[in-house]
Amino acid sequence: MTRRKAERRGRAAEWLAMFYLMAKGYRILGHRCRTPFGEVDVAAWKQGVLVIVEVKARNTYASGAYAVTPMAQDRIARAAQVLAGRWRLHSAPIRFDLVVVGASWLPRHERAAWFSERLG
Repeated sequence: MTRRKAERRGRAAEWLAMFYLMAKGYRILGHRCRTPFGEVDVAAWKQGVLVIVEVKARNTYASGAYAVTPMAQDRIARAAQVLAGRWRLHSAPIRFDLVVVGASWLPRHERAAWFSERLG
């Protein structure tokens, strides 16, 4: 797959994931949020929790889950701390979710897909 095609597929997956999350009652706070530590695909809010969502467009759920390496998790956790400060949500709990979007099935949403030592 070409780089351009992969980028388009990823953007479409992010939009599908956001609509899916909104249908489940999440309020989207940001999309493609840039920080000095990297980009967060989707930031959402639900029931007093800041939810940081990594979106993967993959053919299987397993390949999407394995694509979020420990190094990526650490980067996302650092970026989440920056966003929490930017939005004055220092005291809000942060949860890291994963949404994997496939070609022929609904997005699969994994709540609390990982935990960060960085956040205690």
